Amino acid sequence: MAPPRFLLERLPAAGETAWLDRDEARHALGSRRLTAGDSVELVDGRGAIATATLGSDRNADGNPGAVVMSVQRVPRAVPAVHVATALPKGDRLSTLLDAIGELAVESITPLHCNRSVTPADKLAGERTTRILTEAMKQSRGAWLTEVRPAMSPAEFARASLEAGRCTVVLDPRGRPLQPLTAGSTSVAMLAGPEGGFSELELRELHELGVAPASLGGTVLRVELAVAVACGVIRASMAD
Repeated sequence: MAPPRFLLERLPAAGETAWLDRDEARHALGSRRLTAGDSVELVDGRGAIATATLGSDRNADGNPGAVVMSVQRVPRAVPAVHVATALPKGDRLSTLLDAIGELAVESITPLHCNRSVTPADKLAGERTTRILTEAMKQSRGAWLTEVRPAMSPAEFARASLEAGRCTVVLDPRGRPLQPLTAGSTSVAMLAGPEGGFSELELRELHELGVAPASLGGTVLRVELAVAVACGVIRASMAD
C-alpha cells in the first residue's frame, strides 16, 4: 500500500525535517493512526513530492515532523485542462470539485451566467481548497487545482483563445469532444448551468470561434459533464 500523503506549503531538502501543520497532523495521528517510523509522502501542490519518515519530535505547536529522504518533481499532466463552469447546487458542487481535483485539472474558473443558480463566489473559501487538496492526495497527484476569479463565458473564452488553448463549449449538438481536442497541449472547456447557456451567451461564444463539443446524445448534469469530459481528454493521452 502506498504511504499516505500530506500537503505542506514548502518542502525542505533531503535530510531536513518537515513539520506538519495542525490539520495534517490531526489527520496523520488521528485518522491514520501513524506513529514514529512510519513512511509518508509530502507534497507542496506545485509538483514536488518528498518521501519521508515520521519522527517522534514535536514542534512548538505540538505537531510532528517528518525527516525527508528524497525530493522529486513531477511534471503537470498533458494536456493542461482548464475548466470554466457554472456552479451546481448543494453537494453537487463538492462532487464537481472532487472530480476535477482527481483528474488533475490545472484550473477552475467559476462562470457568471445568465441562468446561474449558484453564485460564482461560492468557490471562495477554505472548503473548496480542502476538497481539491483531498482529491489531489487521493489520486496520488502533485499539482493542486488553481481556483481563478469568476468571469463571464465570453471573457473566459476570449482569454483562453488568446492564450492559444483549444477552447470548446460542452454542447450535445456539437461534434464529439475527443476529435476536437486530440493533439492539443492545452484545452479550455466551458460548461453551462442548469438549462444551459443562454442564446446570447452561445452566440457570443460562436462569434469568438469556440467549438461546440458533444459527449453523446444525452444531456448531463454539469458535474457529470465536466468529469466525463476531463476523463475523455485524460484517457485519450494515456498512451
